[in-house]
Amino acid sequence: MNRFYFLPILSFLFSGATNAQITEPRDFRDYDPKTEKVYAVKPLLEGGLGIAGLATTTYFFQEINDKGSFSVDDLNRNDVPGFDRWALPDNSDKVDRAKKDSDFGFYPSIALPFTLFFSKNIRKDWLDISAMYLEAQAINGLLYAASPLGPNFNDRRRPQAYLTDISDDARGDEGNLNSFFSGHVSTAATGTFFFAKVLSDYNPQWTGRQRALIFGAASLPPLFVAVKRVQGLRHFPSDTVIGFGVGALVGILTPQIHKRWQRKHRSQLSIGGGYGAGAGGMGVSLIF
Repeated sequence: MNRFYFLPILSFLFSGATNAQITEPRDFRDYDPKTEKVYAVKPLLEGGLGIAGLATTTYFFQEINDKGSFSVDDLNRNDVPGFDRWALPDNSDKVDRAKKDSDFGFYPSIALPFTLFFSKNIRKDWLDISAMYLEAQAINGLLYAASPLGPNFNDRRRPQAYLTDISDDARGDEGNLNSFFSGHVSTAATGTFFFAKVLSDYNPQWTGRQRALIFGAASLPPLFVAVKRVQGLRHFPSDTVIGFGVGALVGILTPQIHKRWQRKHRSQLSIGGGYGAGAGGMGVSLIF
């Protein structure tokens, strides 16, 4: 049951992170994305680390998929916590449809950040942002596959293991030990909240209400995925809540860390000149 202690912790961190984006200090919004770098990024470094992280995630995925089958004789739906038990249906009639429907939210969420490059102001920094996004998804993957939060350390049965109208072989399949937490939801949330965060950072003139709207909209695709993963008996509701929180935090904090570094170490050189009353002048200003 220790995994459920992460629920209030992630809720607190997520609410703090999103509130920080909506009410960001003025000095963190006092810049012009047209002439200044928004993020401090070393594309080769971040991109290389991202590729290494994804490769490590792939390795640990093999460990997740090699757990072995288990017996379903002692499974009882009454052993499932009440806040998750309500999601267990009486039969599996709608499972296959729900599994397919979840993909309609999952894959577009992953691709969404690349639509940022339709903006001229953002497109000029495509390499930095691509490297950051690769880094963000790598962090999300490692949290799922290699951290104590994920299924390599938690053998929670998927909901379909509790349904008696499914064959015992299907219920006891090794893949049904990977319920906690939802990697599909965390991956989708990483994509949509990364999109919202970058779009917000390239529009420092936005009001708090406008930022709230974009982050609210970013929550909809992963919420859709979460609902369908629950209906598809792949996860319990608490699994998707943790996945949503992990993905949202990674999607927001990855650009925020790079932005904070850039704002704290910003430099800007401006040279100006003028002529009046028979005299000329020139000035040099360096801000760092």
